[in-house]
Amino acid sequence: MTNNLKIGLVIITAIYILLILKEIKRKKIQIALSTFWLTSGILLIIAILIPNLVENITKLLGFEVPANMLFCITIFVAFYLIFQLTMRVSKVYTNNISLVQEISLLKNRVNELEKEKKDK
Repeated sequence: MTNNLKIGLVIITAIYILLILKEIKRKKIQIALSTFWLTSGILLIIAILIPNLVENITKLLGFEVPANMLFCITIFVAFYLIFQLTMRVSKVYTNNISLVQEISLLKNRVNELEKEKKDK
């Protein structure tokens, strides 16, 4: 990898990290959810700056080609993220059901109180 390419990739990744931090500051993304994205940016910068890091990890893990290792890791990370998002959606769905039930009970109670008030 040429030095110009390394510099360009580090700059782009630094901008990526700064954009994530900006969204955290604007409270458009939760800190807990952004840790993955910040970590991936930092790991990318480390992989760019340390020569032959990806190749050494590829050999250590037993992959023949670095691209295969990166592709495999990307698939596992994508599955993990999808699973985490599925769990969050399920939790929100359950919370929504509880909220709808509670609102229905409160509406019913308000209607009863209004009816009692009219009857008096």
